[in-house]
Amino acid sequence: MVRIKSTEAAMAHAQSFRSAVLRLTDYEPGRSVQAVARDFGIPLHDIVKLSSNENTFGPSPAALAAISSEYANLYMYPWEEFTDLKEAVALANGVKAANVVLSSGSEQLVQVLPQLYVNPGDEVIVAPQTYERYEEACLLMDAVVRHVPLRDYRHDVEAIAAAVTVKTKIIWICNPNNPTATILTAEELGFLLEAVPVSVAVVLDQAYYEFVEDPAYANGLDFLKDGHPNVITLRTFSKAYALAGLRLGFALADPVVCQMLDRIHEPFFLNRAATAAGPAALGDRTWLEACRRSVDEGRRLLTRELEAIGLSVVPSQANFILVDVAMDARNLFERMMAVGVIVRPADGWGYPHHIRITVGKPDENRRLIEVLHMMLG
Repeated sequence: MVRIKSTEAAMAHAQSFRSAVLRLTDYEPGRSVQAVARDFGIPLHDIVKLSSNENTFGPSPAALAAISSEYANLYMYPWEEFTDLKEAVALANGVKAANVVLSSGSEQLVQVLPQLYVNPGDEVIVAPQTYERYEEACLLMDAVVRHVPLRDYRHDVEAIAAAVTVKTKIIWICNPNNPTATILTAEELGFLLEAVPVSVAVVLDQAYYEFVEDPAYANGLDFLKDGHPNVITLRTFSKAYALAGLRLGFALADPVVCQMLDRIHEPFFLNRAATAAGPAALGDRTWLEACRRSVDEGRRLLTRELEAIGLSVVPSQANFILVDVAMDARNLFERMMAVGVIVRPADGWGYPHHIRITVGKPDENRRLIEVLHMMLG
């Protein structure tokens, strides 16, 4: 038998990969506390993680109780229709259950939507300064990606409308946008929907919806209810509801869209703990409002204190802020991480002098300000 070197064999096997897969880039997540503790020798309890836009106040006690109630049932597959959770989401949003499609985090829907809409050679429109998985999911389906850059950190609806062609299948809009924390207004979304054919899916990723305060905000659900069947609104339990570790999200859309997305989904794509936690989290409005107030206070504090030391902060409508630090952001990120404060450098989005900072608990926010004072003062 002829032995082939493992590297040669691997390279030969790689020739069978789909070309679309080779066009993808690896996702760069925020650094974990475990990795920072390991790399810098810092105790876990001394590390402040403000890099992944998590709700550091933690889940609702009601959600935690619901999760624990499922421990004894983990030997069983979840209820395939997820009826209770779907009904709870529908009730909370004033729609019918047929308007709801559940997902393992809204990220799963980002992956599935191109499978519904995109044939090879079809076009999608996305900003280069937004959540990168929109583009990657479409590239996997052999889409042609049309980039429409942000203008003044915001989605440019006039440029988006001008970029639409007969081949356009999806327009991706993150609202509030990640990493800029800016919003699209209802007036702007109305203009866009009037300008594009109803055949184009307009996907509004509203992962940070619960933190928005501006009354001019474009809520995709309002436009769906107003008769726009091409508007698909993504929501998640990962951010405001602090259930990122359970991977739970949903879309609000026309019933036919939901039916097709459910058809593509694999069976049993949610776990029992997530399906129990969702309704409980939705029902605990007192806890959610407390988290929102705390985030708003922290957002104002961070903005005020960082501007006081001469930094430029993009006005935020999310649980994070984008800050121009007027220096190499990657270098600053590394230096901050070495002392146990994790943020996110924004160079990957085309902002080499910006860092993205999650709004944390009061002590976490104070620690971050102290470190930036030390390093930039």
